[in-house]
Amino acid sequence: MPTLPRSFCLRPVAALILLYSTFAHGADTPATSDIFQLGEIEVNASVEPSTITRGFSEETVTEQSMQSNQTLDVGQALSHVTGISPTLTGQRSESQVYIRGFNQNQVTLNVDGIPIYVPYDGNVDLSRLLTPNLSEIVVTKGLGSLMYGPNNMGGTINLITKRPDKPLTMDVSEGISGGRNGINSTFGSAQLGSRINDQWYITGGVAYDNSTGFPLSSSFTPVAAQPAGTRLNAASDVGNYNLKIGFTPRATDEYAFGINTVHSTKQDAPYTGNTTVTGQKVAYWDWPQWDKQSYYFIGNTGIGEGYLKSRVYLDKFINQLDSYDNASYTTTARPYAFNSQYDDHSSGVNLELGEPVSNAHFVKVAGFYKDDVHTEVQLPSNKQPYESPWLNFEARTYSAGIEDTWKLSKSTELVMGYRHDRHEFDQAQGYTNNADTAIMAQPIASPADADNWQLTVKQDLGTSLGTGDPIIRAGIGQKTRFPGIKDIYSYSLGASIPNPSLGPEHALNREIGVAGRLGSASYDAALFWDSIDNAIQSVSVSPGLSQNQNVGTATNNGLDLSLKVPLAQNWLSTFNYSYLNRTLGTAGLVPTGTPNNRGAVSVTWLASDAVEFSADVQGNSSLQTTTNGLEPVAGSVVTNLRFTEHLSKELSINGGIYNLLDQNYELTQGFPMPGRTAKIALNYHL
Repeated sequence: MPTLPRSFCLRPVAALILLYSTFAHGADTPATSDIFQLGEIEVNASVEPSTITRGFSEETVTEQSMQSNQTLDVGQALSHVTGISPTLTGQRSESQVYIRGFNQNQVTLNVDGIPIYVPYDGNVDLSRLLTPNLSEIVVTKGLGSLMYGPNNMGGTINLITKRPDKPLTMDVSEGISGGRNGINSTFGSAQLGSRINDQWYITGGVAYDNSTGFPLSSSFTPVAAQPAGTRLNAASDVGNYNLKIGFTPRATDEYAFGINTVHSTKQDAPYTGNTTVTGQKVAYWDWPQWDKQSYYFIGNTGIGEGYLKSRVYLDKFINQLDSYDNASYTTTARPYAFNSQYDDHSSGVNLELGEPVSNAHFVKVAGFYKDDVHTEVQLPSNKQPYESPWLNFEARTYSAGIEDTWKLSKSTELVMGYRHDRHEFDQAQGYTNNADTAIMAQPIASPADADNWQLTVKQDLGTSLGTGDPIIRAGIGQKTRFPGIKDIYSYSLGASIPNPSLGPEHALNREIGVAGRLGSASYDAALFWDSIDNAIQSVSVSPGLSQNQNVGTATNNGLDLSLKVPLAQNWLSTFNYSYLNRTLGTAGLVPTGTPNNRGAVSVTWLASDAVEFSADVQGNSSLQTTTNGLEPVAGSVVTNLRFTEHLSKELSINGGIYNLLDQNYELTQGFPMPGRTAKIALNYHL
């Protein structure tokens, strides 16, 4: 497997330092935030009076928490968010998450407000997206603003990149991790930036995470496909590269052009479950290519007391999946073997105008356009020694909406919104023969329209006391998710049949919550109950053959609770708990991927100004892997220990022991997670 050169950090470091020395010295640089506020989706309504905090039900993962928790990728970072259930998608080895029971198909993933979810199936492997370039991750659950755009039925994940706030910023890190069989991973990053003057800034960097696999728990029971020790065929090489140039001609205006690139390869570890009981076969897969490139422009122009925000983007996704005959990973002659390649891209434009229309109303009007193109081909293999013709699929989404933030009083805020979405397929193709040599046009799905609406209210009960809390919130809204290309047209290697009549699914989201402080403790609690009409579900139509259909009404109901409590001077504890009860739209089927109960407790000790220790315990109840209930996963409890020591103002070292008790656990049946692992990293921050 190719790896990134160890000297990769030196070139961008040298280039940016040269740029800094040429332009930055003597510049008049204003104080700014290192959070790229232009990348935020929800903009504060600047009307008076206003004491209500922005966002309805959202949680932010800060840069500091990502660093202290040593979360190298977005999937790891999101695992600490209340209401999120991390999962590993089995044979595809993709790190994904559920938000309050909604899977990644039903939420949107963005970088600086730009959608980056894959056109074909709506998914992105979160382990391919590394965190060193991020200033924060904002997770919106359920009743997020309609200005987030179409298809965010269950929420939105927005990755906000860094923005330099002084003449030279520098973050460089290098680390290793391993287990009882030695070192198996190296990781590092270099992110540099410069606020060149009061109008221009630039930032860029690279990050990598190269792994030869991971140690299994000593409690793992070996099987024919997997001996004890190191996980077989689990190597992964990831490189992320980014560049952003910004222009701020005046205080109310900002424009930025950004490029984010992922180059990676990954292996796919074999199934370790009981094939006789589950019927699942051991597959031998490999991704020699998993690449993604995003190019985008974001602009914010002040207009009176409001703004016009524009986003234009092109997001490209290219990958190759190879399925081999056996554990040697050398031949592709059997019927189930293949070499498949995707070449996808999405392009689009988002425009949003926000203006106060009175002292109490701030109105936003937005339009969205997105064009998704998926192309695929069967590459030469031992079974098929020629390249098939390329298949082409194309779909478009149009959307327009309006939202009014009404300040009823200094302590009461009402938000009303409406958005209309339309989805159309322009092209769909398939092969006419088993040799995959001739192409036919597949029936085009009919255009689909959807009305989305939302009503939320916040009441600050502490305004009269001058405390600003507690704040209670309540809301109800309907959001839609259109089926993707894979939902309608995938043959799943002969295991399913297309369904051009598949329609959109609609979620009715309802929530009540309260947030505030009790003395030195802070808390947030929310009750939610969601109904998904016309839920899309894979339905068996004959032995060994299924089809995606709209089956009825599914539900996601539950409770999210988080609490932060100082235990004593220099001691802090946090607690979060989520209860989730799900049903699917078909009788007899059980929901997959999410436990009923998930929680975490952490304690942090600030031993001195320079040294910090923390411990956390994360646990969840049992869950199911398949809707027939034949592949259960037992509950688990995982303990982690971490430390950070500041050797100087700029230099620090941090490390940790993860899965301290070496528990053998899974998120998906037949795919064990890492056993006891240690990490250590050296970090330089300027």
